[in-house]
Amino acid sequence: MFPKGVFLAMGLCLATPLAAQDLPALFDVTGVAANDVLNVRAAPDAAAPVVGALAHNAQFVEVTAVNAAGTWGRVNLGEGAGWASLSFLAMQAGSVLPDAQEVTCFGTEPFWSYSVTADGEATWSAIDDEVVTMRAGPIRRADARFEPFVSVAGGPDQQGVLVMHKDPQCSDGMSDNLYGLSATVVLTGKLSRAVSGCCSLELP
Repeated sequence: MFPKGVFLAMGLCLATPLAAQDLPALFDVTGVAANDVLNVRAAPDAAAPVVGALAHNAQFVEVTAVNAAGTWGRVNLGEGAGWASLSFLAMQAGSVLPDAQEVTCFGTEPFWSYSVTADGEATWSAIDDEVVTMRAGPIRRADARFEPFVSVAGGPDQQGVLVMHKDPQCSDGMSDNLYGLSATVVLTGKLSRAVSGCCSLELP
């Protein structure tokens, strides 16, 4: 008998399996009893070891990849990634690029971050740099293409260009987390920078 309070996702199939082109996206946990959790496993298999759990009411869970059958989604927990059954995850409407409300990109050497929000704000921060905020245009697809996704921002004496590609194996270089987008950020003007890293849709 399973321990009380632990919910084992059995890998039930969705009526319509999720396709990789729909990712990354944000999901809410659904269909889990209030005294249970949704297990996150080391592999997309109900028999794989449990590496973590999502609360029964967890929201804004970023799924960055799916298995070949489209029935399990990869999520980041702490310093690593694992797999949760998509039978118990509901995609949030409007959370897929280019419609996502916010995207944050980041990298190392040096540590930096660059975020763009749907209400038109882009923010750059990095070690030894002042925080720079600019007005940003909407995130959009490159002309006549499905990707890359592009956002252009500007302000007094500062311009920024963000270019993102879907990349389900993007690593931050510091943990075992795996993200669904890789990015290049180019700043010109008062600050001149060209950096590359990963991006996340998950809200801070």
